[in-house]
Amino acid sequence: MPRLQDLDQNTVFNNPDLPEDALSSKQFSTLIEIISEGQIEGSVSASKAGVTDKTSDAYLNHFLKDVFLNGTQVLQEAADVSSPPDSSFNFKGVEFDFRDGSSSQTKINGVRNIERTTVNGLTVTTSNPREETITDTSIETVRITVQFQALQTFEDNGNISGAEVQLQIKTVQNDGTNTIHITDVVRGRASNAYNRDYEFDLPTNASFPVVVRVERITADSTDTKLQNAFKFMTMTELLKAPQTYPNTAHIALRIDSEQFPRIPRRTFRIRGIKVKIPHNATVDLSNGRITYSGTFNGTFKTDPEWTSDPSWILFNLLTNDRYGAGISESNLNQYSFYSVSEYCNELVNDGQNGQEPRFQTNINITTAKEAFNVINELCSVFRGIAYFGAGTIEVANDQPATSKYLFNLSNVTEQGFTYFGSSRKARHTVINVAYFDMETQEIDYETVQAEQTTRDKYGSVVKTVRAIGTTSRGQAQRLG
Repeated sequence: MPRLQDLDQNTVFNNPDLPEDALSSKQFSTLIEIISEGQIEGSVSASKAGVTDKTSDAYLNHFLKDVFLNGTQVLQEAADVSSPPDSSFNFKGVEFDFRDGSSSQTKINGVRNIERTTVNGLTVTTSNPREETITDTSIETVRITVQFQALQTFEDNGNISGAEVQLQIKTVQNDGTNTIHITDVVRGRASNAYNRDYEFDLPTNASFPVVVRVERITADSTDTKLQNAFKFMTMTELLKAPQTYPNTAHIALRIDSEQFPRIPRRTFRIRGIKVKIPHNATVDLSNGRITYSGTFNGTFKTDPEWTSDPSWILFNLLTNDRYGAGISESNLNQYSFYSVSEYCNELVNDGQNGQEPRFQTNINITTAKEAFNVINELCSVFRGIAYFGAGTIEVANDQPATSKYLFNLSNVTEQGFTYFGSSRKARHTVINVAYFDMETQEIDYETVQAEQTTRDKYGSVVKTVRAIGTTSRGQAQRLG
């Protein structure tokens, strides 16, 4: 499992395919992705396989099956997670680590700095050094990247040999203090762009603003046979403050610019926030369904667990005081949530000759919303409502129940019942249900049609609805 490691200007990469004097540069992008409020379950693949040690290579390899770059898995689905060969990786040089968002989690090794990069991109000459200015007094370290478009000499006999250039990097403080940090000779041959990084600490108690200056010592080339011009490409300001990001689930991903000239689109397949579940509940890790044993006494397990049960997800969102409504549990009727949960977790036909829980929720809430709207959206998953009754907040949903009252001629007045109809345009005969397809990672549509006689009578009246938190075609079909 390729884990993140510290890289600096002293890190050496060997490439046996290059001539002895050839120069080869390596550049990496290190990304810290916040994926959820914590604590989350984490990798779908690892969870289904029952791998629980989140520091193990097996777990991280499982997780690489759930990391998609530009829509492609980093590690192939069928790969052996114990020691996958290079041929099982769809991309080379990807390094990865993960924290699940616990309050006591440790920092990710290999991520040392908070960085801010400024692009310069100007050619450095002996008469025209290039500069950038640092104004942030919290900056401790600077990384300078220079780039040679080519570094080579064309000999009269037709041979191509290397060249060398001496350069210097210094700082000029606001009080006039000059400090030379780097004096280097770049020597070798490069026919294509070659980058070199230089990293150094700023002087202690520096007087800001600080100007960083890149100077050329070697004379400028005036011979077309000698290519040795270079540019001051970027200045990166580094604050060496490794963060643990408590209560925040995050991923560190390092990618090779040779594989990805541009930052790729990243998608992560995860199992989300752990929530409180009843003391007599067991989660089926294959799909997140809850099964119950014995009688519910109103208490919960000590440790939260991941589940796809919409009832307890709603309960968590109502009670959590970090990202939820912060309502006290004593103000909620947990028995009503339990009743809805039992109905949600009953197995039903999935429409593909199999079975699945009646209602599941897989949802990303990425923006702040009115609490009332979020509650109604989650209730819509299980065809329910939340209401205030008997001094507590309760939930109820549309499910079969025992008859409460019977109507017959003895208890109906002479006026009888009043009936209401609807417009023919409101009598929909075709429903397109939008849901998120986990395989294609795109919004898909499940079309449900009324029987032919109804369509013949009312025509094709189409309505499109969005299935909140739905990733199952069968559940989308049942909604339609």
